[in-house]
Amino acid sequence: MSRVPSALLFAATSFVFCSCGMIKSIIPKSMPKLPKIGMPSLPSRNTVAKLVPGMAERDKEGAEDPDVPFTSRGTLGFGHTIRLEVYEGTRSPERIYRGIVMVTTDGTLPLGKVGTARVGGLHLPKAAEAIATVFRLAGRNTREITVQIISVENTPVISLNGDVMEAEFIPVFKAMSVQQAVTVTGGRKAGSTSRAVYTSRHGQRHFFTSLESANKNWKPQAGDIITLSPDI
Repeated sequence: MSRVPSALLFAATSFVFCSCGMIKSIIPKSMPKLPKIGMPSLPSRNTVAKLVPGMAERDKEGAEDPDVPFTSRGTLGFGHTIRLEVYEGTRSPERIYRGIVMVTTDGTLPLGKVGTARVGGLHLPKAAEAIATVFRLAGRNTREITVQIISVENTPVISLNGDVMEAEFIPVFKAMSVQQAVTVTGGRKAGSTSRAVYTSRHGQRHFFTSLESANKNWKPQAGDIITLSPDI
């Protein structure tokens, strides 16, 4: 091998070793460890229910109770499970029924010794009326009957009726306001000059002179009934 190639080879090798030494001096001996990022865990259905006031556990009548799709503006059918309370009277209301019941294959809702309500194919406002009728026919006809549907298929709901465009049930969420609930239903009827609002919880009725007052002093929760007065 001639001297010229040997010199070139020696120079190239020296450059490589020098470069490695420079790189080692730049890179720190110990790199800081990156923190481990934990994956967020999804809350269980029971936990989600507890976030909404008025809800505690899942709506299940038993092991054979199926999970059935439900929307608050849809109709009831077989397998829909309803959590409800029924009260008699408004000044000193008495709870006369409380339960979690499922719509049967023939579209009826068993209400214990009181009887059955035919709710299959009905929207929730009409279903609530049908349930109230069963209690009246059973002899509870001297005082007002209030049916408070708390949830259907673990979907917490509230009822809006009275001086509204259309009576309906809507899903309720944490921190919902009375104003938001009324807005969802489209507000009062066209041309209405009434202002008063009633709310019902556990059969007890509360009065507010205006929607603004109700919005400020009442926090809706599952099972509530909001009634816009048609004449005050």
